[in-house]
Order: sequence, then structure tokens, then C-alpha cells
Amino acid sequence: MHRITNQMLNNTMTYNLQRHQTDMDALQNKLGTGKAVRTPRDNPIAATNQMLYRTRLSEIDQFISNISETQARLNEVDTALQSSLRIFQRIRELAVQGANGIYSNFERKEAAATEMNQLLEELVSIANQKGATGRSIFGGFNTGTEEQPNPFVPIYMTLTAGRQGDAMIGVEYRGNIGEQVREVSKSEYLEVNIPGNKVFWATEQTLTSGTDATNYSATSNQIIMIDGKEIEISAGDNVDIIIDKINNSGVSVKASKGGINNLILNTTVPHQIWLEDKGSGTALQELGLVNKNFPQPPNNIDPTASIGGMSIFEMMIQVRDDLVRGDQELVGGRDLGLIDGALDNILRHLAATGAKQSRADELAKRAEYEKGNVTELLAKNEGIDFPETIMNFKWLESVHDYALSVGAKTIKSTLLDFLR
Repeated sequence: MHRITNQMLNNTMTYNLQRHQTDMDALQNKLGTGKAVRTPRDNPIAATNQMLYRTRLSEIDQFISNISETQARLNEVDTALQSSLRIFQRIRELAVQGANGIYSNFERKEAAATEMNQLLEELVSIANQKGATGRSIFGGFNTGTEEQPNPFVPIYMTLTAGRQGDAMIGVEYRGNIGEQVREVSKSEYLEVNIPGNKVFWATEQTLTSGTDATNYSATSNQIIMIDGKEIEISAGDNVDIIIDKINNSGVSVKASKGGINNLILNTTVPHQIWLEDKGSGTALQELGLVNKNFPQPPNNIDPTASIGGMSIFEMMIQVRDDLVRGDQELVGGRDLGLIDGALDNILRHLAATGAKQSRADELAKRAEYEKGNVTELLAKNEGIDFPETIMNFKWLESVHDYALSVGAKTIKSTLLDFLR
């Protein structure tokens, strides 16, 4: 049988009082910070959930930022395409008037040439337009350098016809085919630009090699690139195998053989074909499509190859020249058809841009909604219920005060307590 001494009572009472005080301190800290969990050991599960919620909020904030930039960039593209569309609508009006013989005298031909040149200058300016970030909207990854600030470079010559003076006779694209993308949702990306070799092209393009490929055989494993798509060529591949590989690669280009077993490439949608032998490969050079002396795009087509199709700028120059000559048949037939094809291409890119804008708007709403939900979950997980916490604190305070009062009456001091 154990005897319960005053010392044991004192120890028990002290332990309980300290425990109450610790619990009160913990509640007081919660009331002071408003947080239910201050350290992971307070509640490991809740702490883990908080970390996950904060990580997700950080991801959502990044997506919201990316979506906002995407919306701004797509709005810039849409505005530029709308401006281009307006120019082509005016060009079509001029062509219809020319086909009806309105520009029959010299003064009217001169006026038509002047307006066409003004529209050409305006379109080149739109094609070289830069967005708020300073990047070319239609230059691919080309953001401009001091030596080459713009992706589209006009070429001028003095023209006496129609008293045009220094007028544009061509435009070269010196950008690239890079597509700038932004991650707008988990593993979902949207392009925020359109390379100029796609949007400012009036017709399908045809490249016809002048090289007989009857006895061609690839000398090594290598890679050719068509419109940025890598196509693997194996040692020993002949022109027929290469044609099959191109046609099964998924690019908007179809390959075929000509009358001298030469390689022919045709685009399936209007754009300028982008060709390149990757690394040390030489297949496209040996097949007579890429210039051996200048193998890097753009403007690297072999001089022996023939090029069919034209850019929007070349088409406008042709329409201008036909108007100045007063060739009603060409203006009303061939030229109007080319203008309508160019309009269709602009409208196609406008529709694609509009679809991306709608998708970005939808994702923006979804991201904001998800952010609200996760923020609410985090607040519930890390926050406290103030009324309940205050009530618990008051209850502990009352218990603590009562314990002190009871302890003072129950445990009497003795002479031995003072002698210890």
C-alpha cells in the first residue's frame, strides 16, 4: 500500500497546471496568428495539405499570368490580321474596277498605281509590326537585330510605268518559322504568333528540282527538315523511299517525282516551304532543292530548281502592274482569283486566332474559379474557427483558475516544506 504524500499532490497539481498553461499558450498563439498549424509537428497531415495547396496556387498564378500574356499577344495578331483583311478588301475593289475598264486613261492608271503602292507599304508595315514586348508578331523567333530589325525586307526599283518612281518590286522574308508558345494549363500550350511564311502567302508553293534522282542513294543516316519537321533518312534510301517518308511525316507538303525522276514538293495550304539539311546532312542539296553554297533558310533554294507560287506581296505587285498596263482580262481573271485565295488564307488564320482567343478566355475563367476553390481550401486548412477557439481558451482559463483555487485550499504547507 502506497502512501500519498503532500509532495506527490504538489507534483500532480503542478503538472496539471503546467499542462493547462501550455494548452492556453497554444490557443493564444493560434488567436494571435489566426493559423491552426504553426509547425509541421502540430498537425503533419494538415501541414502536408497546406504545402500541396500552396504549390497548386503557385501553378495557377503562373497559368493566369501566361494566359493573360497569351490573350494580349493573340489580340495583337488579330488586330494585325484584321488590318490586312481591310487592305485586301480594298485591293479587290480596285481589281474589280480595273476588270471593268475604269482605269483606261493614263491619269486613272497612275492613280491606281499610287494607291496600290500605298497599300503595299501599309501591308509591309503590318507584317513588320512589333507587339508590346518588342517582338515581331510575324517574325517567328526573330525579334529583330540592329542589322536586321524587320522580318520582311522590301526591294525597290525606279519604275517609269504609271510614273511610279521608286516602287516596290519584291519583298523577302528573313524571319524564321519559330512558333512562340505559352503553357496555359497543365500540359496544354497555345501558340501566340504566326510565322510570316504562313500568313503572308497567297498560293500553294511548288518546288521542282532540276536534278535527275534516278541513281540517287543516301550515303549516310541523316535528317532533313521540312517546315521544321525532322524526317529521318537512312543510308541507302532512294528518292522513292524519301518521297514516302515525306508524305507520311504529317507536314503540309506532298512529295512526288517528275518526268526525269526529279523530286517535286507541293504545299497543301498556302505557305513558303522551309527546307534544311540538319547537321552534316546533304540529302536535299544532292537532290537539287537546297543551295549547296547557301544551305541555311530562308532563301536557300537551289538556283537550278524552279519555284511556283507567290507571296501576298508578289501577288499585289502583279495586280498593280496589270492595272497599270490596263490588262482587263488578266485583272478580272487570274488576279481576282489570286486575291480571293489570299483573302481565304487571311480568313483562315483569323479563324484559327479567334479559336485560340476563345480557348484562352475559357481557360482564364477556369483558372480563376480553381484559384478561388484552392484558396478557400487553404484557408479552411490553415485558419482557425475564432469563436470556437475563444470559447476553448475561456474554458481552459476557467479550469486553470479553478485548479489554482482548489490547489491552494487542498495542499497545505507544512514545516517540512520549508525545511527541504
